[in-house]
This record gives sequence, structure tokens and C-alpha cells, in this order.
Amino acid sequence: MNVKKIWLVLVLLLSPIVSVELVLADRDEHEYEEEHGFFSRWYRSDSMLVEGEDSSRYREECGSCHFPYQPGFLPEASWRLVMSGLEEHFGENAELSDYETDFILNYLTQNAAETLKGEISRKVIWSIRSKQPPIRITETDFFKHEHDEIAPRVLYNNGEKIQFSNCDSCHTRAIQGAFNEHEIEIPGYGPWDD
Repeated sequence: MNVKKIWLVLVLLLSPIVSVELVLADRDEHEYEEEHGFFSRWYRSDSMLVEGEDSSRYREECGSCHFPYQPGFLPEASWRLVMSGLEEHFGENAELSDYETDFILNYLTQNAAETLKGEISRKVIWSIRSKQPPIRITETDFFKHEHDEIAPRVLYNNGEKIQFSNCDSCHTRAIQGAFNEHEIEIPGYGPWDD
């Protein structure tokens, strides 16, 4: 058999596989996820609040002032830094009793990025591997990478800047741990379409 015939046989044998792959790659990810009953990589255990009394107290205490961030988005050292400075918590006094502070710190550190095995947590840890632990999720290279396509002009709505720290202002199901790009709705801009 000569080389041309071998090549033709290979093309004929592989073409159905390639065409199926192209069709699947071309399909809308969201449709595929809905059809198959699972969510994208942005809906994983590391992007969800762990259920239970710890999570409820965390949401109640911290979520009363700001979005209750998923613990898997920062490493343990970062959560320790955040919780050690509650008297000057990003310009606000957020002091809690020692008991409440310890309770919430325990929840955050038990569910911090390095304790979870999810994709997001691994990427967070990798993105800060040679840096000081950040006290803001927005300071991680992982976060910056995921938001780098958003032009500065998009972040302004009626003269007010949209804050990246308000996850749920754009991620419509952030509280459930869903950060799928097909569910992003930027205030004053509309659905995100990259």
C-alpha cells in the first residue's frame, strides 16, 4: 500500500470522530450542561458555600455587609489575615466577639483553597504560589486572569464604577456557586458575550 492510500484510509476512518468532536465543540456549553444535568467548571465544590451551621453563621455575619465569598477562593493564610483585622476591615469596623471570630475563622480555614480539591481552588493556590497571601480575592492572579477581558468602560454604570468585589452584581447565581460565563449580566451593559 502506498502512502496516499494509507492517508485516505486514515481520513475516512477518522472523519466521523473529527466531525462529532467539531459539532460538540461548536455547541453552546450552556445547552450541553442543561441537557446533561450538570453545571460548568464554575459550579464546583470549591465555588459553593459548604452547607451547615458554620456556613449559615458565616453568611449571617459576613453576608449582612457584603457578598459572602466562597472560602475556596483564598488560602488559609489569607483568611487568617482578613479575620485578624476586623477592627479595620476594608475601611469598616467589623469586630465580632472572640467566639464568633473563631467560629467563622474555623469555617473559612477548613474550607480554604488548599483544603479543597476543586479546579478553582487549585488555580487560586497556583496563582499566588510565590507571593504573599492576598487579603482580597481580586488580588489573585487567577481572578485577574478570569476578568481580564472586561474593558474598563464596561465597569462604569451611570458614572458609578461596578466593583469586582460584588460578585453577585454580575454573576447572577454567585451565591449558589455558579460562575458560568453564560450567566453573567453586567449592570448597565447586559449579558456578557465574549
